Amino acid sequence: MEVTNRRWLYRCFSNQLICLLILALTLMMISCGGSKTIQKTPKFRYAGTTLSKSVSTSGNLGIPSSATNRFSAKDKAVYAHLKLENLSGNHKVRWEWYGPDKKLYYTTGNTRVKASTGKFTKQLTAWHNLSIQGDKAQEMPGEWQVKVYFDNDMLDAKKFSIIAEKVVAVAAPVPAATRRIFPDDWALIIGIEDYAHLPRVDFARKDALVIKEYFNRILGVPEHNIISLIDSDATKARISGYLRKFIPANVSKETTLYVYFAGHGAPDMEKGDPYLVPYDGDTLFMEETAYKLGDFYKEINDLDVNQAYVFLDSCFSGVAARAAEMLTKGSRPALLKVEDIGLATQEVIALTAATGGQTSNPLAKEEHGLFTYYLLNALSGKADENEDRFVTIKEIYNYVTKHVTRAARRMGKEQTPFISPSIEDLKDISVSRVVE
Repeated sequence: MEVTNRRWLYRCFSNQLICLLILALTLMMISCGGSKTIQKTPKFRYAGTTLSKSVSTSGNLGIPSSATNRFSAKDKAVYAHLKLENLSGNHKVRWEWYGPDKKLYYTTGNTRVKASTGKFTKQLTAWHNLSIQGDKAQEMPGEWQVKVYFDNDMLDAKKFSIIAEKVVAVAAPVPAATRRIFPDDWALIIGIEDYAHLPRVDFARKDALVIKEYFNRILGVPEHNIISLIDSDATKARISGYLRKFIPANVSKETTLYVYFAGHGAPDMEKGDPYLVPYDGDTLFMEETAYKLGDFYKEINDLDVNQAYVFLDSCFSGVAARAAEMLTKGSRPALLKVEDIGLATQEVIALTAATGGQTSNPLAKEEHGLFTYYLLNALSGKADENEDRFVTIKEIYNYVTKHVTRAARRMGKEQTPFISPSIEDLKDISVSRVVE
């Protein structure tokens, strides 16, 4: 009997143990099968703050346009564009703008930023702008700073400058308004005074600003049809983008296009090909960073427009424009012939500041490039030889060549403007009207 009881107790204990094990395994299976993966909230990635003159939108994202840290008193605003990645939940962002006096000029206060609920937003952008033109900031030139805070922690601080627009003395009187505005006409103006890697070009910024006034008020180009690329805006990518994409999409067969360039030109020291040098150009890598003059002309020539005029206040000698130093150390002026890059079409007429290996010079007294100063005078009416109240392209060439050559010789230099097609083959076309 005692043995039987022991066996019975052993069986009961074994059965209970088996039941417990089965229950435990079942609970583990249920737990594993019904569980969800618990994701830890990742630390968001700060992808940077960009200062620009405007922000465009693509879907839910903002894209900074014309990125720069130099702004003019005539610019509409400074945009501070914030980019974050891998973000979830609710957060707060704040912009603080500090003036040249280092005092707080304006703050947005904390603004809520909300990512998708229960998900991680791969990319999120937010931005705020400081108004310049027409606002108090317009009268506060100098170095500014914007600080960006996220959940009350400072993410970044960016410095930028607002430059006062100087009242420039022009070479000839500009009328308050032109006799007529031509809505189909366009202009591309490039002026580079301060280069990223090369010597400065004296007065190039002023030349570009004044040329813009002349194109608008004398030649009748609508102000909103004038593209101005000054200093850091005049990169190779932006020049190419406007010539290859933007301008072709906006001009018509009725368009007269005016193109002006003030800045460095340089030769490829191996092949001798002339290049226009953009803001970010490097003479050690001409083919990659500069704009081949032949390609520049070709892209203008390929445009479906009625007429195009190209004015280049530049030279291609290897000497820095409006200076005595070489663009590339150890190099000598290249005696290339820009005439070989001439145009064989009447629809594109190019007038260049200097011929071949000559250098372009400044006119310090007037604070202009020598070529640009007399070009401005010519456009305003001083080139009107026959006094018919209209200025033709041949009259412009004759006037500019006469005065530039004479003024350069007085400086002990040689500078003879060059026109293509040649003056002998050129049809005489009226360009502007005498300023009243």
